[in-house]
Amino acid sequence: MSAEPAIGALEPRNATEDAILAAARQAIAERPYDELTIDDFARRAFVSRTNVYFYFPNKRAVVDRLIQQTFAEMYVAGTAYLEGDGEPRLELRLALGRVVAVVNANAQILLLAAHLSGREDRLPAEWEPYISRFVVAGEQRIRRDQERGIAPDDISPRICAQALTAMVERHVSMEVMRGDGDATETIRVLAELWWRAVYSRPAA
Repeated sequence: MSAEPAIGALEPRNATEDAILAAARQAIAERPYDELTIDDFARRAFVSRTNVYFYFPNKRAVVDRLIQQTFAEMYVAGTAYLEGDGEPRLELRLALGRVVAVVNANAQILLLAAHLSGREDRLPAEWEPYISRFVVAGEQRIRRDQERGIAPDDISPRICAQALTAMVERHVSMEVMRGDGDATETIRVLAELWWRAVYSRPAA
């Protein structure tokens, strides 16, 4: 299992690094990834190329940081359920609503992440811990609720968390991030599907 990423470590170290990341975010929203250059980031951030290279070895490193920050924000948004101990149905809807809000605010970054991941035909190693932590935390929450007796214990928490996380990721990517669906209805349905999969009990 990968070590849990330190979310605080992703915060910009100072105003210069913050300006570079903000400039990159703006550039990504306006131009294709292959057309972006370190010079673009430097010009938009009002710093020199040397300054950019002091913080990032190349443009992919800048993009990776933005993607990692977005994944970290999504995890924080999901903690209402992932790290909660209350009524799961309510916590699921609250967590998914917050996650969708982060997705909408970072749509261009996540679309680029999907593009780069598909082009490389693999999940980049730099991103893997930020994805796997959702599955790990989901598994832990499901196991806790099984131990509390509020979820049936006849399914594997790990497999369940893997399958449900993949379902949410796919649906949000297709319908919410691209603006093809109703976010409120998506949140309601996904929360209900997760709850029924984990917490409803089969008929006698």
